[in-house]
Amino acid sequence: MAIQEYFVKAGDTLSSIARSFLGANGDWREIARINNITNPASLQIGQRLLIPSTDATPPIAKNPEVAMVKNTLQGVYPPNKISVSFTTVGSDLIANLLNTGQQETFAKTKNPGFYRLGIFKLRDFIIYGSGLLQQVQMSLSEINVMLVTAANEGSLDAINTWDNQYLSFGIFQWTLGAAGQQGELPALLTNLKRKYPSEFQYYFGQFGIDATSLDGITGWLSLNGVRLVTETDKNLMRQPIWALRFAIAGMDSLVQSVQVLYGISRLDRFYFSPSQTLQGFALSQILNSEFAVALLLDHHVNRPSHVVGCVADAIARSGLTPAQVAQSSTDNEPLIIQNYLVLRETYGGANAMTKSRERAESIRQAISSGNLSPQRFSFRSNRQSRLA
Repeated sequence: MAIQEYFVKAGDTLSSIARSFLGANGDWREIARINNITNPASLQIGQRLLIPSTDATPPIAKNPEVAMVKNTLQGVYPPNKISVSFTTVGSDLIANLLNTGQQETFAKTKNPGFYRLGIFKLRDFIIYGSGLLQQVQMSLSEINVMLVTAANEGSLDAINTWDNQYLSFGIFQWTLGAAGQQGELPALLTNLKRKYPSEFQYYFGQFGIDATSLDGITGWLSLNGVRLVTETDKNLMRQPIWALRFAIAGMDSLVQSVQVLYGISRLDRFYFSPSQTLQGFALSQILNSEFAVALLLDHHVNRPSHVVGCVADAIARSGLTPAQVAQSSTDNEPLIIQNYLVLRETYGGANAMTKSRERAESIRQAISSGNLSPQRFSFRSNRQSRLA
């Protein structure tokens, strides 16, 4: 790796230095690592820094291509690629479509990357794309639960490349994973590759991306045959071309249907599995209304390790045991949910669920609108049909 020298000046920050030397996508963390800086705010005027040269990062094509949306709810369009360049105006990241002369503001800058809130909402897709969801064998209950849960998360074409996960995508913001770690995004793409291989190839494979997942939960991305593991490797996905490619893929109706299917499959990880914390019972035997499942899924998206323990504490606070709840004909669910919602606001201490009360209220409103049932045993899953 080529190294150059720089002396800190008044007003410098690691982000501004990275931007100056490494371009808009330069990673200040790499400069911090090389210089053993543990506190980014501790820079001193005159401090000597070693800066990696930009030739340490593989060059970006001058006018890279993106694949335009192929499958929409209105029809299927011929495969088409278009060359793009990028400019920024203020905080706007603009894609210049060189074939047509159009300019599209598709994201906002936020060092060291970008974010896009997205425009394709799950509610709209479920209303107009019900046929696709039937094709991927989702039940009406599963659709109801996904609808209210995703309202607390992102859009189908949402993107984030600025935090320590490098690239997050879609309604549940599936991540590439921190440096040295696997992420959920590769597992999502593995599902896409299996369900719709031609779409995976069109949006990702032809640009050098592949995905592997051994457990269906997390995995690795590779680019041009090289697995993205290290900080330097994963930082490549902060390039604006990848933000745009993923955003466009998130506009495709088949990709959207896979997002919804993969989102509900999260229940397989915790809802149907017996747990020692619950004395050998599964959550599905204890809380089984659509309302309860939506609350649990919402919690798991935000704090997956907290869900089962929080429910166990709620059962105990209700003066019951898991066996009494699972084996009784009495509907104890309202009492358990009441205690669960109180507990989850603080469960985990400083790491408690984000905006627990507001998120719960958003889900509760779906009962009033008739979009979610609070009745015991109202949740119906098609998982067995999908696993067959």
